[in-house]
Amino acid sequence: MSRLNVRIRAADHEDIPALVDLVHSIDTTSGAFSGKPLQDSSEEHLRERFAEILDSDRLLLVGADETTGTIVGLLAARHDEVGAIDLSPVLHITHLMVAPGHRRRGVGRSLLAAAVNRADEQGIEHLLATAAAGSREGNRYLARIGFAPLVVHRIAPTSALRRALGMTDPASRMAVLRRARLVRAQRTGFASRTVRRET
Repeated sequence: MSRLNVRIRAADHEDIPALVDLVHSIDTTSGAFSGKPLQDSSEEHLRERFAEILDSDRLLLVGADETTGTIVGLLAARHDEVGAIDLSPVLHITHLMVAPGHRRRGVGRSLLAAAVNRADEQGIEHLLATAAAGSREGNRYLARIGFAPLVVHRIAPTSALRRALGMTDPASRMAVLRRARLVRAQRTGFASRTVRRET
């Protein structure tokens, strides 16, 4: 497939409808695009989220096809730090999305090159990229261009951990505490009645 002439630029509020269309062209139910399945893919929700990102200090770049002006890719990033004790600043790429019909044509590479330039301008020496563990294509792509594994993040719902760790939920815990208090009160009452009888 031939390379695409893509212009990379910062996104603005006028791009929001095209960004919503881009997200709708990608299967976001698996979580492969950023590690978390998109639970609300409604146009209203996506418009709100993109507006929030644009109004924050996050970086949102778009790749536009120079012949048609269509937005065919996006890169979202934020400033972050990595390290156990000594922290190093990184530009953390949280989303790298390319429309299905425009992949393998240099769009992702152009977006990443723009992010590298932005990091260089800000004196940031490393980029960090997030890809879902189950996204074989995404992980292979990042490895191929030089991203090395750093850490493995694992995620679990608190409800599942509560069960796995043998913790009761707050309502059950409160019921247990109430029962324990009642039993103590009954025992105390029984002991005082017994003492009274003996005297």
